[in-house]
Amino acid sequence: MKPLVFFLSAALSLMLSSVPADAQDQNPQAKNGFRVRLEPPGAWTLWDDSRSALVNSGNQARQGDRTTPFVNIYNVVSGEKHSIDVLKEFPNARYTDLTGLAGGPEGSVLVVCEMNLDGRAFTGDRLLVYDNHSTLTINLTTADYVVGAVAMDKQGNIYVVGTHDGESSSDESYPLLVKYDSQGHITLETLPRSLFADVDDPTGDGISDPHNGGTRVAVSENTIHVYLAPASEMVVLNQAGEIQKRVNVASKLSEFAQTKGYTAFYVDGDEFSPSGDLWFVGHLEEPSDSSSDLLPARNFVVRLTPEGRLQVPYAHVGEEPPGYYLPHLVGFTQSNEPVASVAERDSILVQKSPY
Repeated sequence: MKPLVFFLSAALSLMLSSVPADAQDQNPQAKNGFRVRLEPPGAWTLWDDSRSALVNSGNQARQGDRTTPFVNIYNVVSGEKHSIDVLKEFPNARYTDLTGLAGGPEGSVLVVCEMNLDGRAFTGDRLLVYDNHSTLTINLTTADYVVGAVAMDKQGNIYVVGTHDGESSSDESYPLLVKYDSQGHITLETLPRSLFADVDDPTGDGISDPHNGGTRVAVSENTIHVYLAPASEMVVLNQAGEIQKRVNVASKLSEFAQTKGYTAFYVDGDEFSPSGDLWFVGHLEEPSDSSSDLLPARNFVVRLTPEGRLQVPYAHVGEEPPGYYLPHLVGFTQSNEPVASVAERDSILVQKSPY
């Protein structure tokens, strides 16, 4: 992904100067921004607005080149922290690599990881669900699937978007979307791989693409929302797995870039909101008029509705000084407002309504 020139954490720190540097904010509802100290910082960050908690996870290097996965949950109201010990139930794991994270009902957390227990070949990613007491309640292997994105609904069902590891041709019809019930049984297989035969890997193995962002899946009461970043397509399905809408995201973002006088867009972050809108945070480059003076990169925040309408919620975004980097999107409030973060050396500045 092409980075912008400057990362203005210092400017954001100035904006949040009322937040104490040595403690979590004890009343975040009164402010738009608050700091959370991390022990240690991780690669994946998730905001759970229902319990005012920041979930942070990753892999930490240990002696002998061994890496240890970690998941820490910080309650920013009480200041309490609790952790999930991923290796507690798997002491013989040869290696464990955390590759995904999702929030679930009643404070549960879904962790996706690659785990090798006996030296055998890849058999599928592992889905581990922990309750709000950090107790492992579900332990699944995804049957030869490489997971690109996961989500949980209010009933505890798990939705996995992934690519079959044994794929031999791009026109295979295996399902990209698999749903497990709260007992771990498969109850739905849909979204045939053959719909995207012209794409090498439509799920992207969870890896972000500099133009299109990262693959996502989200669930509302009656609808399943999927964004396949490598295919640059948003798909809306009903709970029976029937496709209701397909939207070419690249064409929508390209049209938007052209209206601003640019030819290239780069997605720095993307997430589904609780209402099913797909939000994109990124920047535009390469002016469409090559004879004009070189324009600086321009930020943007847009959302794509389930009906396929691209909306610009914040007219002022894009007017920042050259080099201003937007905060990283980490989730949403229960009223569909974005929540974002800025990483510092040993803490994260969390902002509600950051754009």
